[in-house]
Amino acid sequence: MKKFAWLGTALLVFLLMGCSSSSSPDTVQGLGKEEAGQIATAAVRQYYQVDVDTTDREITLEDPANSVYRGVPVHAILKREPVNGDVHGFHAIIEPRSKQILSLSIDVIGINGEIATKTMTEADLEKTASDFIRSKNLLAANSFQLVKASDAHSNDAKRYFYYTDGLNDVAIGVDPGLKQVVTFTYD
Repeated sequence: MKKFAWLGTALLVFLLMGCSSSSSPDTVQGLGKEEAGQIATAAVRQYYQVDVDTTDREITLEDPANSVYRGVPVHAILKREPVNGDVHGFHAIIEPRSKQILSLSIDVIGINGEIATKTMTEADLEKTASDFIRSKNLLAANSFQLVKASDAHSNDAKRYFYYTDGLNDVAIGVDPGLKQVVTFTYD
């Protein structure tokens, strides 16, 4: 009978361990949480002119061996309830050796994005995306071109514009409610 009690207890412990959320590794491919958070914070400041810090955020890293990403994904999410205008989270994909940002996005809490979406024209959305590329030198300034845009009627709150300069490709996400670029990713 003691064997069954011990076996039942062990089974319960293993079951509970399996149900608990897995924690983020502290280091992935030589890139630590603190360093990744600092790189992402600096990139948000550089690309979006928004000051964020990591003191009230949970920083998590993903192992790219378990995903489709080329670099190490890092996420910084507020530990408190966000209010209007807060950057709820920011997300980056960092190449661990060069520390280069391959992708960067911010999640800003807005008022009613759906109403604002109707006030921003397709031309304004595309201009916002192309101006961002020029101002941040994401592609060769004189030779990039729009390849395609996401469907205006998609369920996604962001509109995506895909550009190339012949050597590099970049996807730009514009939030029509905020009237700003909130994500970019090199393909």
